[in-house]
Amino acid sequence: MKEKITNGQVIIVFTEHPVFGILLIPYIAERPGDGTLQLVEQAFHASPEAMERMSEAERQAIDIASHYTEKYLMSNYSREKTVSRFLHKLSEDPERIKNSIRPFIEKKLQEMLTLIRESGLPFYQKQAGSKILYAHHAYRVHADDVETRVIFHADSKTFRYQLQCYDGGQPFSLTELKPVTVLTSSPAILLLGMELYFFPHIESTRVLPFTKKKSISVNASQIEKYIDNIMIPIARYHEIETHGLNIIEEECSCEALLSLDTIHGEQVLQLSFRYGEQVFTPDSAAEMKKIVYRKESGDVFFFRRNVTEEEKAIRLLTQAGLQLLDTSFKLSPKAKEKTIGEWINNHREMLQLSFQLVSSMGNMPYCLDEIRIEQSCEDEVDWFELHITVVIGTLRIPFSRFRKHILEEKREYQLPDGRMILLPEEWFSKYVNLLEMGMQTEKGIRVRRSYVLYRQL
Repeated sequence: MKEKITNGQVIIVFTEHPVFGILLIPYIAERPGDGTLQLVEQAFHASPEAMERMSEAERQAIDIASHYTEKYLMSNYSREKTVSRFLHKLSEDPERIKNSIRPFIEKKLQEMLTLIRESGLPFYQKQAGSKILYAHHAYRVHADDVETRVIFHADSKTFRYQLQCYDGGQPFSLTELKPVTVLTSSPAILLLGMELYFFPHIESTRVLPFTKKKSISVNASQIEKYIDNIMIPIARYHEIETHGLNIIEEECSCEALLSLDTIHGEQVLQLSFRYGEQVFTPDSAAEMKKIVYRKESGDVFFFRRNVTEEEKAIRLLTQAGLQLLDTSFKLSPKAKEKTIGEWINNHREMLQLSFQLVSSMGNMPYCLDEIRIEQSCEDEVDWFELHITVVIGTLRIPFSRFRKHILEEKREYQLPDGRMILLPEEWFSKYVNLLEMGMQTEKGIRVRRSYVLYRQL
């Protein structure tokens, strides 16, 4: 993927820092007219006028690269006052670079490489001591991710596996492209010769051995270790083929779960999907091909998530007046309901058909049956005794059982069968005075005649 260079255009240049390792630096480059490019200066030094003339992608490249300049890294990873002192101390502590600084840099390099691919920013190799770039210094950026397929063989003596790579559906060999340079390790983004390849959902340590040999073999005694550490993680995101290994496919139904939660003082519904004993959020493993795991028996199983059912669940909630923020659903501005509780009550039928509403504590299921009240009154000289029964499906519960929850403003109530209900919001305003003023009896709630709230019941 090459792009015509115009005067003053930003290009990205591969460089190697003596302490930080590989960096991608934006440069201002001009074309002198002889078919070459002339590097003018690093783009960090561009004038405000030049910055205004740049494209959004060029300005974004400069911003990304500014996060791995020496001064920026010093300000975030050291209390040293001078860059030279900072670099000197780091050179004596390679583990800190490896474990702390380099992972941060690679996250920014991943952003830069994605920008290069998506926006077409030119990407060049620079010869040491030279500011002149020729056409053969340009890297070819592959627009598509590399598709990988891993073939596993096992017998009584050996366990071996090999990696097959495809670019745009066409196979290519990792052993034929040299040199091999790791730009980011997880996920692997590699320079193979003058070609830039993106390997999603696989670490460079998994790919690099296949740049030197066609397959990897180990003694059969290590098969369990390699199944857990190599085969299962790879199989989750990539197609695999097995010979001499038994991987059992299971059919797992998708169950959409909604749980009540409170975020920043606002009630929301958390959506998740349950497959057997495993639960996933909508954004988790979006590109995961298979869920692969071991059971206690030692056998390896896998199943595929039902993307159609998951998307249907999200669509039902958004069409019913909720909006998705990360994994939480809140009332949209267009919703007619004022609270999540009111929304649940108004959409009880849809929830019963397509979801399971569960408690955020313990995943206990909610009862979505209609809640209604039956009441009568015994009228005596000085007092009234109110007999109120709450009917939920086939359950009949004395209203007095809810006294503590209403007075303490707790909306979640556990039914005798273990299910949860949300007490109607109007109870907390309609009955709170009655419960505070009344006296609980075996039959109901006794209030003095002077208390007239019962006439409003």
